[in-house]
Amino acid sequence: MTTLGHCSRGAIALITAIVFPILLGFTSLGVEVGHWYLTQRVMQGAADAAVISATAQYIQDQVAGNTSSTAYQTVGVNYALLNGFTIPNANVCLITASGDNCSTVRSLDSRPIMCSAPPCMVVEITQNTFAWLTTQVSMRPAASGATSSVQPIPTPTIRARSVVSMTLTTTTTTTTIGNSCILTLANARNAIQVRGNGDIHANCGLLIDGGRDQNASGAACSDGTTAPCAGLTLSGANADVHITNLTVASSTAGPTGSSCPDASRCFLYNPPTTVLPTSAIFTNVATPDPFAGRVFTKPAGQVITTVTLAARNGYTGTSTFTVQGGTGQAAKFQATINGNNTVTGFTLVDPGQYTSLPPNPVSVRDLNGNSVAVTFNLQAANCLPGTQFSAMPTPIPNRAYCSMPVTRTTTFPNGIYYAEGGDATCSGLCITAGNITAQTTPGGGATFVLTNVSGGTSYATFVVSGNSTVSLTAPASNINADGSACNSGCANTTFGMIVFQDRNAPSTTSLASDGTVTPAATHNSLSGCGNSSTCRTLSGSLYFPNQTLNFSGNGQVQGTCFGLVAKYLDDAGTPIFQNGCLPGTTGGGGSSGSSVTGGTMRLTQ
Repeated sequence: MTTLGHCSRGAIALITAIVFPILLGFTSLGVEVGHWYLTQRVMQGAADAAVISATAQYIQDQVAGNTSSTAYQTVGVNYALLNGFTIPNANVCLITASGDNCSTVRSLDSRPIMCSAPPCMVVEITQNTFAWLTTQVSMRPAASGATSSVQPIPTPTIRARSVVSMTLTTTTTTTTIGNSCILTLANARNAIQVRGNGDIHANCGLLIDGGRDQNASGAACSDGTTAPCAGLTLSGANADVHITNLTVASSTAGPTGSSCPDASRCFLYNPPTTVLPTSAIFTNVATPDPFAGRVFTKPAGQVITTVTLAARNGYTGTSTFTVQGGTGQAAKFQATINGNNTVTGFTLVDPGQYTSLPPNPVSVRDLNGNSVAVTFNLQAANCLPGTQFSAMPTPIPNRAYCSMPVTRTTTFPNGIYYAEGGDATCSGLCITAGNITAQTTPGGGATFVLTNVSGGTSYATFVVSGNSTVSLTAPASNINADGSACNSGCANTTFGMIVFQDRNAPSTTSLASDGTVTPAATHNSLSGCGNSSTCRTLSGSLYFPNQTLNFSGNGQVQGTCFGLVAKYLDDAGTPIFQNGCLPGTTGGGGSSGSSVTGGTMRLTQ
């Protein structure tokens, strides 16, 4: 026994058997810890890629004017996923000078976010190691009789955060608000043409942004020279203008230096016998289209054009019925259902605006919202025929009408009205009947958008004639199509706009050898009114970026602020314009606006 006690044979094996599980546990822990650090580095790279991509998207949205867009979150999440990590939108957040949406990130990671100069973009990626397979294996109970002192492996949450500080490049532009009222955009010698006995009386300025090459062909001007003749043409010995100033983008306003085409026929508005002085003529001054950024979104879908009786089911009486079913704005109509299965007194109150029509026959509710037994069949089209518009008791905004012939005294509630040029008798907004009044709601405002039937080639135009009284006021701010206020993210930019013609409307094409352009056959016109000083009250702007507006007859166009922007102006009458407010060379006050034009970024955390 003494010898056995001093024997050391097999000791190594015994000690190894005792220590080996401990060594194995520490080895496993070392491997797992290394895995943590490797994963954290991969996570950090993914967070860096996500935050840089999210920042680039944010800057892009700011440049585009989409200041409320949250697309940066979607981009950040997608880039994290591309690198193998799934995170929620809340893990991509933004810090600005006025606040942030980073509460979720702070709840995941208590470390302070390093953003000393907002705006900053933040991306947080976390991994709970408890969910890993190796960690779950280490958490299993030890086998019977085994040493369990090395178990379990810890389960930390690994975190990776990236913060980008960005600098947005902001450009502030200041536009002088002048007293100009007419701007033509054509690059032609007759961008503004006064013919016959025409005489533009404008207590405001004329602007011609036709560039410097109106006479690029080299054809002679009226005095035989080949100098650029700007864009004002006086056709006929009796054609005159009486204006406060003339501004042209070309190097000369006429054949003799900076004068009008014929200095003896260009006068001041007041006093009317004084020749327009050279101090009121401005050359080499471009006037870009002030409405180039305006956007209007036409409502999609179909409207109801005809309603016929499907089944009376014992119902008789007169009511205002509301169509049930379908997707979109519900149609309403008035009708009398007779006992002999006939319908009389049909009046379309609202043509609706359907993206998905209800299947025929349709059920209806009465004026009180009660279901009735009678059913109807509906017929629909892309737009509402003009005869139906004339028969409607009240115009409905946010509808796509084929045309809008105003044949009776009509008041337009606040909102946006769309004319699609699909009616042969009236190609758009037509106020042509005599002794009627077309007006917007007092104290309100409406915008009329002249567009086309989707896929069609016929575009709506604007026609006012006769002795009708027109009193139209533009919205004072951006509104939704139904007339409700729009505070941000507006689909339409309505403020100050009475008539907006689609930029895709056909433009003028025929160029003559003398540098003049023959306007397209489709015209917009404003005529009639006699010598009245009150029959045309337009408080806002008319916009025809590709077409001509024709003036004929007499009468005064007045309002708190009037502006016309057209490709061409063709005048054969003696209109009088007051209170211009387009950007111009003269006038008081100014307006400024800031826009983001770019940005830079740097990683700060």
